[in-house]
This record gives sequence, C-alpha cells and structure tokens, in this order.
Amino acid sequence: MKPDLPPAVPGTGPAPAHGRRLLLKAGLVAGAGLLWSNPLWRAGALVVGATGGASAIAAGAPVAQASPGFVAFSRAITEHDDLDPVTAARIELAMRRDFPSFDQLLPGLAALATPTGRPVPAARVLLDAASAAGLRDLTMAIVTAWYTGTVGAGKTAVVVAYAQALMYRPVADGQTVPTYCNYGPLWWTHAPPPVRVSAPVAPQAPPPATTGNPEPKASPH
Repeated sequence: MKPDLPPAVPGTGPAPAHGRRLLLKAGLVAGAGLLWSNPLWRAGALVVGATGGASAIAAGAPVAQASPGFVAFSRAITEHDDLDPVTAARIELAMRRDFPSFDQLLPGLAALATPTGRPVPAARVLLDAASAAGLRDLTMAIVTAWYTGTVGAGKTAVVVAYAQALMYRPVADGQTVPTYCNYGPLWWTHAPPPVRVSAPVAPQAPPPATTGNPEPKASPH
C-alpha cells in the first residue's frame, strides 16, 4: 500500500523547464549588468585592433605605442601635453575599427597639428582646419574618446579608459573619479597614510580641589 500523502501545495513543486531557463537567463543578465557597472572592470578596456578582433586588456597590460602623428594631433586638439601614452595607443587601435581609412587620414591630421615653421595652432583653429579638410568627424571622434574614455557609440562602443578620461580633470581638485567609494579607482593600491601618535595634550586648567569629608576606607583585617 502506498502511504497517504498530503495534497501538493500549488507553487511548491519543481519549476517547469521553461521557467528554469527564464530564471537562468535573468540571472545571467543581472550578473552581466553588475559586472559592466563596475568601473574597475570597465577600466580593463576592450580594444579592437586593425583586424577587427576584440580582446580584453587589463589595466596596466602592455599595449603597442601610439604613432607620433596621432599623439601630436591629440595633444594639439585637446591642448593637453601630458596625455597618457597607454590610453593614446588604445584610442588609436579602436579608431581603426570605426574608421577603415584611418591610416590614410592620419597623416593629414598630423600635418595640421605640426605645421612646418609655425607654432602648433589652438584647438579651435585646428578644428576649423580639420573641418575644411573633410576630417571633422574623425577629429570629433578623437576628442570624444579622450574626454569620455570611449570610442564609438551604442552596442559597438569600446571603453579605452576610465580614470584617465579628460572630463574628470576640471573638477579633480574637489571631486574624485566616481566609484563605489570616495577615494577614486584602485585606491587600495596606494600606500596607506603614515601611522602617527598624537602628542599628549596637557589639561588647560588644573582639576578642581576635592571638597567635603570623604569616608575613610575600612582597614583590612
């Protein structure tokens, strides 16, 4: 004889196969969203080379050097001479994906930024010259990459930098780069502050005199 079993409670049995699949997909999507929202993970940027293949480059990984012409144009159009060389290499590699004729266009940009016998033009003058030469779209893409740390837009956007993005520099004296804490990206990699012992502080006034007649302590037997 089979033992009498209590009736099944609706909703307590094993989930149907399609329900489990939906649950698994939802978990994967949520996990991917949490991973992408982490700025430290985004700092290991995706860089697309000239062949079109994407690979994850961790922060600090060796990257091929950017061409001198690209560095010269980037410095002139952003008016920053201290650009990060690793970020420059990542931007140039990613540009080759979005602009198939990048190799043919780059010499023209470099020539505009380094005119023979003349000083480097101001950014506004350089932008006007690039626009007149039909290079405005590429110029604006380079400026956007340096200031936002991304190349391209939408689903094909490539992250090339995070903390090094130029948009954070104007407020660097009063605001750290946004992260999950208030100390900026990779703050735990810096040396901790030195340990210091505070000097003893002398009281500003002597303690008040004891008043009254305290009871004498009982002598031990």
